[in-house]
Amino acid sequence: MTGRRTHMQPRTILFGLIAIMAIGCAAPGDEASDDVAAADEALFFHPSRSERAAIERGERVWFDNTYGGERFFAFLRVHPDPTKRIDVGFQNVLETPRNLRHQTWGTINDPDCRANPAGGADLCDDPADTGVVGIRRVTYPDGSELFGVACAACHAGIDPTDPPTDVNEPTWDNIHPTIGNQNLQVGRIFAANLAPTDPRGLLFASWPAGTVDTTLLFSDNISNTGTITAFWNHQFRPTFEVGRDEEQLRNGQGGEDDVGGDLAALRVYTNIGVCFQECVAPAVATGRPISIEECRATCPEFPPQSDLDDLTTFLGSVTSPRLRDRWPNVRDYVRGRRVFRRECASCHSDRGLQRFALTNDEVNPIADDPANATNTCRALTTNWEEGRLWAEFSSDVYKDRVTAGDRGYRTMPLAGIWSTAPFLHNNSIGPAEVPATATPSERAAAFEAAMYELLSTDRTPVVNVLPFDLGPGIPAGTPLAYVFSRDPATGAVLCDDVVENRGHYYGADLSDRDKRALIEWLRFQ
Repeated sequence: MTGRRTHMQPRTILFGLIAIMAIGCAAPGDEASDDVAAADEALFFHPSRSERAAIERGERVWFDNTYGGERFFAFLRVHPDPTKRIDVGFQNVLETPRNLRHQTWGTINDPDCRANPAGGADLCDDPADTGVVGIRRVTYPDGSELFGVACAACHAGIDPTDPPTDVNEPTWDNIHPTIGNQNLQVGRIFAANLAPTDPRGLLFASWPAGTVDTTLLFSDNISNTGTITAFWNHQFRPTFEVGRDEEQLRNGQGGEDDVGGDLAALRVYTNIGVCFQECVAPAVATGRPISIEECRATCPEFPPQSDLDDLTTFLGSVTSPRLRDRWPNVRDYVRGRRVFRRECASCHSDRGLQRFALTNDEVNPIADDPANATNTCRALTTNWEEGRLWAEFSSDVYKDRVTAGDRGYRTMPLAGIWSTAPFLHNNSIGPAEVPATATPSERAAAFEAAMYELLSTDRTPVVNVLPFDLGPGIPAGTPLAYVFSRDPATGAVLCDDVVENRGHYYGADLSDRDKRALIEWLRFQ
């Protein structure tokens, strides 16, 4: 992990200048003038020595720690139920020539490693490095080598402000730790060793680059892939009372992981195999929630609270990437902010310091605005409900909302949106994939194309279907949702929403001039 560049405060000068411009362009009567001092302090805050040490420790956890999850992936290869057996393609990735690896799998090569001139896996000075960021090699006392994943395996990606010339030979300066790898082919990696006749391969093939179904390994029997989350500007997001000692951030696309960053991290770790044999498998076998207390008591490798604290401190230090290739068009920028205030700010709040996150983080029930509802399958996830596997990782606020039938999607932050096209929770709006080597200008152009598509009702429906007959009564052309979102006991379809790119038509009736201005303003947020 040598040579990693930090993405913590202080922010760039351009960030500060744009912030001042935003405040200067504020409409009369808003509270922006009251926030100048607070914004200055937040934007140019210098962490103390102890805070910097915590951030550095948290970054190491993010990039390096697997906490024994590799044993779970080894177990999956020999699962007693052949229908759940899967040999995740870690070895396939690592044995792909370094100069072809990103093009094949979308992974990020580790700058501290180098190609093996004799072929095979990369050469790395650290025996735990594998040549791929976030995929870790763990050697056990009996000499066995297993592969696990750290958080960075999915969430680290190419820095949009500083892309490499050669995508397979990045430096640490070219890697952003938390942007979410929009090029990662998670489905392809999971399908790498499946038989050609295995129908799960059809499901994996439907996953767009940069998405993953977080309930795949502990299935809720709903096909609900979602974009890999970007983490930044946490210090500007609202917090909520959820029954803990202090208010917490609301995370998850549906607001599920809302009981604090430490518990959200633990939920992810249990999902990728941490302490599987000790406390996750017994919960799965008996149909009860994972007990965090039981995990701490029975699993020596359960992540310690100090690591979780450092990890959340690290995540709280990361700021959104800023477009610096040109200055805004001032006329469009000012007009765009007014359009945003009128059309978008009721959800993507720009009040107070939330102007640097652009979200109220509220959950918008699908039933409240069905005309604008996006594909509902991801919102129907059940693992966080009362009595289900991850019940201890969601609050009563979330569970009460589910009980009331108020499932929906959280208003996602728009800070840094210029760098994260395609859009919606399933990456279904905009270019299918932006090249990792895209310059900031090229990435901003992809953002603009995605925004124009988002601000339109004229979209060609995207429906994932079977390419061939799967058996009696399941002909070619059957939507995949009808195949992979079924109750295994009754056969009932659990999500029949088949159009991936529908919904969120807000702003479609804006004039071309207002759309252009809104896009210009968002480009610099």
